[in-house]
Amino acid sequence: MLPVMRRALLLPLLAAALLLSGCGWIFETFVSDSATRFAFQLRDEAEALRKSGATTRTFEHRPAAWPDGLSGEYRIEFVGPEEPNDGRRALMTSKSYDGPLWSGTTYHLNYVRVSRALKAAHRKGEPTIVTLELKDGGVYVTALK
Repeated sequence: MLPVMRRALLLPLLAAALLLSGCGWIFETFVSDSATRFAFQLRDEAEALRKSGATTRTFEHRPAAWPDGLSGEYRIEFVGPEEPNDGRRALMTSKSYDGPLWSGTTYHLNYVRVSRALKAAHRKGEPTIVTLELKDGGVYVTALK
């Protein structure tokens, strides 16, 4: 049996480890905005594409309304300079079909590239269909519908 002092230290360390291991999920679910949550999904889908051995992957994105998300009509855009085209476009979301952009991120650029401007606008409840392609060792977002 462990000495009393070691047991007293072990329990808080185990609790801290369990808490910290869930912090990523907590942040991704409850703290981030709509653009960042979509970037997390792009990260996960890009990893799934790489592991699958396939060259393309199509998936649905359904934005969460809470917290700080998209609850009605919405739009997703990849925006950035046309030249030079290095695939580094920001991901932006809008809380309307055709209104101003609202939140954005570049986190997805750690996992995917976007070679051209892409935009998809949807009515409440409609998913965004995203296509990823593996090209020259990189994962590219090639379609947003």
